Amino acid sequence: MSYGYDKNADDIMKNADHIFEIKGIMRFPDRLKESIGDISIRSFAKKCGLSEGVMRNYLAGKTYPSLDKLALMAEVSNKPLDWLVAGTEHNFNELMEPGSKYVIGLNLEEYALIPGYRVQVSAGHGALNCDQQDPVRYLAFRRKWLKFRGFEEHELAIVWAKGDSMEPTIHSNDTLVVHLGRNSPADGHIYIFRNGDELFVKRYQNAFGSWRLISDNPVYDKLDIPKHEQHQFEVVGQVVHIAKDIGD
Repeated sequence: MSYGYDKNADDIMKNADHIFEIKGIMRFPDRLKESIGDISIRSFAKKCGLSEGVMRNYLAGKTYPSLDKLALMAEVSNKPLDWLVAGTEHNFNELMEPGSKYVIGLNLEEYALIPGYRVQVSAGHGALNCDQQDPVRYLAFRRKWLKFRGFEEHELAIVWAKGDSMEPTIHSNDTLVVHLGRNSPADGHIYIFRNGDELFVKRYQNAFGSWRLISDNPVYDKLDIPKHEQHQFEVVGQVVHIAKDIGD
């Protein structure tokens, strides 16, 4: 199959700089502690409509709050949202006006924030994962790139790979963008599957009614799931983007 050359699409991909991790998030617990100040954690959590346990998880860096929860914390603590999220230091007056299109230094008309979860999907022999209700970080994608790919931001989530069964396509610790709305697997595409508490990433092929789950690394055998066993598996979504580090 051949594809025509689209110069506009090529320019988008060359100049997109379509993904980057927001700086300063890793020090969020320190800023949250400062925002709470002298009142008790329980009292602050209650004012934000959250449980004390959830707030303590944020303070310990175990989970990261969603944007709506961050906005509540900023309002309760009377701190700029920009600063609370990323430690940005500048004049927030314009950014924090009602109806502002800016947050954490980004123009939200230009960028969408996609949540990343503390979940590793196995690209090996299997890894157990617990569901995480709150994202641990956000990645920013240019809306121009999302539109080019035909994605809606609410359909996407970020997870991380673990293992080598999908090499050279996916390496351990690669960042995977998952389209959660694509739950009907199609030949040749890569999906995240769930079986109980186990999440794993494989390439899909229809083998006469069976699901054939293929590892790109030839060291690993194919796995055939007959039709009568497929109800045990959930197609979480399709891997639509892979981001990785190169070098040390």
